Amino acid sequence: MNGGTRLTSGTQPGGNYAMNSRMSTIGIGGPRPSLGPPRMSLARGGGPIGGMAGMADGLAAGRTSDARMSGIGRTMGAVSRRSSQYAGRPSNMGTGGATIITKDPRQIRDKSWQANAIRSLINFLVQSGYNQAVSVKTLQAPSAKDFQNIFKFLYAQLDPDYVFQKKFEEEVPPILKGLRYPFADQISKSHLYSVGSMHAWPTLLAMLTWIVELICCCDAMDNENDIDDGTGIQDDIQPEKMFFNYVTQAYGVFLQGDDNYEYMDKELIDSFDRKNEKVLKALERLETEHDALEKEWTHLTESESPVVLLERESRILESDKEKFRQYIQHVEGKIQKFQDAILTLKEDLEAKEKEGEQLADEKAQLQRTVDAQEISPADVDRMTAEREQLNQTLGTVAVKMDEANKSLWDKEITMQKKMDHLEKLIQEYNTFAYKLGLLGPDSAAAELAVELELRVHASRPDQMVSLDLRNQAKPSLTQLRSKFNSKLHQAQDDVIALQETMDNLNWSFTQKKEELGEIESQIRQLADRYRQEQEHIGIANNASNEEIQQYERNIQRIKIEANGALIQSQQKMQKAVVEYDQLSRNCTEHRERLLNQLAKALVEVFNFHQHVHGQLEELHKEAEVHFKEAVLDADRSNR
Repeated sequence: MNGGTRLTSGTQPGGNYAMNSRMSTIGIGGPRPSLGPPRMSLARGGGPIGGMAGMADGLAAGRTSDARMSGIGRTMGAVSRRSSQYAGRPSNMGTGGATIITKDPRQIRDKSWQANAIRSLINFLVQSGYNQAVSVKTLQAPSAKDFQNIFKFLYAQLDPDYVFQKKFEEEVPPILKGLRYPFADQISKSHLYSVGSMHAWPTLLAMLTWIVELICCCDAMDNENDIDDGTGIQDDIQPEKMFFNYVTQAYGVFLQGDDNYEYMDKELIDSFDRKNEKVLKALERLETEHDALEKEWTHLTESESPVVLLERESRILESDKEKFRQYIQHVEGKIQKFQDAILTLKEDLEAKEKEGEQLADEKAQLQRTVDAQEISPADVDRMTAEREQLNQTLGTVAVKMDEANKSLWDKEITMQKKMDHLEKLIQEYNTFAYKLGLLGPDSAAAELAVELELRVHASRPDQMVSLDLRNQAKPSLTQLRSKFNSKLHQAQDDVIALQETMDNLNWSFTQKKEELGEIESQIRQLADRYRQEQEHIGIANNASNEEIQQYERNIQRIKIEANGALIQSQQKMQKAVVEYDQLSRNCTEHRERLLNQLAKALVEVFNFHQHVHGQLEELHKEAEVHFKEAVLDADRSNR
């Protein structure tokens, strides 16, 4: 007999139905299937061990034990007082059935799988407080005693009150079938007798691994059900689970014969109230976030679009870029000019260096020549006099040279000023040329469609500008000025003609204005006449209105008189209608009386007719009888 759950007459705190073992997690009432789907679990040692936690068809299981019959009998006796009330209730749980799996899909013969399973089993035993010595070497080929101790320890985790009473080899197969182990049929007594053999141990190790996963799954379910906020009522679970827990508690109380569910109803209501409070707080938080997002959205929609700002900034940057590009082109032109000047100065410097080297060579040669000469005292005196004379000449030349350098410096400054002024004039010329349309592809003068440039290092004055001013620019400008002067004269003539036209228009406007004044005076006169006529018409209208009012009063009086006559006529008509109705009723009543009398007379006539018809039939019958008798008498007399 399956009896995986003990039922006691007591209740746990909170009204829960008392269950003394882990089997309460597995199911109620023996081999009924679990209401929830099978779950995968992790071993306590960390990591999956074999992946067989989900292969059990439901967690509901019982176990076979003849020794438990008395306990179950006592339990059933504890609830027998309710048997008359609930014995006839049909169960809502189906009997269910396990999916038959003939072959274990796990690689139980694989050495690596066995090693992982042994490590996970050892970790679980150590963490669960197994009091026997166990190691990897021991579990590679365990003895029957070691296997029995491990199995009993694991099963005690599921049902601490179970006591092994039969032989171990005979009691294990029913236990595995009660636990719904999918491959219980593959474990026979021979496997349990020869635990450490090569053909038996992988199967038994897989079974132990499955039991460990089942224990971990039950622990996970217990921990999930034990989540509490300190008040004994779970708030962080789904409403369906809260209601399922309520139904479970109520069913336990119902089985104990108690009909008081008020405290459970209160707990359920409190749980839903707290859950509603959390939902309302979350809703308030979401509303706050929504308001903040609305404000941000309003700010973003009302303020100027970042795209517009970026486009404006992009246009400004593009304009700055174009300005910098033009400036860079201008600077590059100046750089080219300065590079040309530097090259020219380098060439001059190289020429001066060569000239200095030549002078140094000449000086050395002269020095050698002087050193080779024989000089007398007279020559020395003469040379001294010549040197003094040369020194005086050199001083005079130095003074003149200083004056020449000063004059040259002044002239260079003047020339630089004139060059700056000339460059400014060239820039002004280019600016005016651009404005006048002389430069560019649509130039008015093709020979002037060249931008003026200043050439600082030109060898001749007429080459300092990129355009021949005397022979090319001046005639073209003179011709262009003549052309512009002719256009100016033409424009002045047009202005004079337009001025005359404007004077004519002003004179016409003055005439029209005078005519308008005359028309306005006529309008004022007509308006005065209109007011006078309107006053006369108003007086006539007043008189007409008085006559109309008099007529309306007469009409009103006539209407009143007519209404009085109408009312009298209506009263007479109503009186005539009443008299007509009275006569109609009298006529109807008289006609009904006549009809009733006629009906009665017809009934009497019909009855009289029936009576006469009956009498005639009787007379006819009597006549026939007398006729027959007469005929018979005549026949007898003839005979």
